[in-house]
Amino acid sequence: MGFIFITYAGDHPPYHVHILTSSGRNIGRFDIENQCPMDDFEVTKRLRKALIELGYIREEAGK
Repeated sequence: MGFIFITYAGDHPPYHVHILTSSGRNIGRFDIENQCPMDDFEVTKRLRKALIELGYIREEAGK
């Protein structure tokens, strides 16, 4: 199972990404500015790796 990441031009602050499963189920939103979930979900190792690879998490954040 993979993830789908969506950002919208003109979306409300803070700058964030919407995260869905590859089947389209909503996981939640990740606050890119403050480096934390905006909704009640766990950032698993797999999700964290994907967020880092796409540049949504700065590698030094949360260490």
